[in-house]
Amino acid sequence: MRPTEEWNTIASEFTTAAPIYVRFLLPMAAIGPVAATLGTVVSGERNGIGGTYTMSAMDAVTGGVLEYGLSLVGVYLFAVLIETLATALGGQRNRVQALKIAAYGSTPYWLGGVLAVFPKLSLLGAAFALYSIRLFAAGLPPVMKAPRDKTAAFTLLVSLAGALVVLLISAIVRIFV
Repeated sequence: MRPTEEWNTIASEFTTAAPIYVRFLLPMAAIGPVAATLGTVVSGERNGIGGTYTMSAMDAVTGGVLEYGLSLVGVYLFAVLIETLATALGGQRNRVQALKIAAYGSTPYWLGGVLAVFPKLSLLGAAFALYSIRLFAAGLPPVMKAPRDKTAAFTLLVSLAGALVVLLISAIVRIFV
């Protein structure tokens, strides 16, 4: 409820990528794929960016597993993009700090995935990601040591990078399932 204070705490915590993945990302990244798989198995359809389409239970499970794995890879790619942007905008180059932003700043997106249990509401769940923009804006200066005068540009670029990663994952899942 107090993102600025939390980000200051997160910025000073020493950690490595492994605990962030094990304690946070493994369970959080599972929310959307598990919900989407359950919703698809029950309803027989999945709602995506391209519209609603029918899907077998086996394809739903395959898609869920693929989406989960790609989400774990995607958050790392997102962290690399954040680190690269930070370097370009005068912030610090630190992959673990960038992973903190990618993982913790995306919490609303991860939680919104629960709505995928109801295929017609799955895109509404993606709207939860809009709060992530607020979290990125609050977190980038203390965590990535980004200059305050570049926070708006940095937030915009990070948000676009996150959206591109999500679109890429969705496209790959759609191609293979």
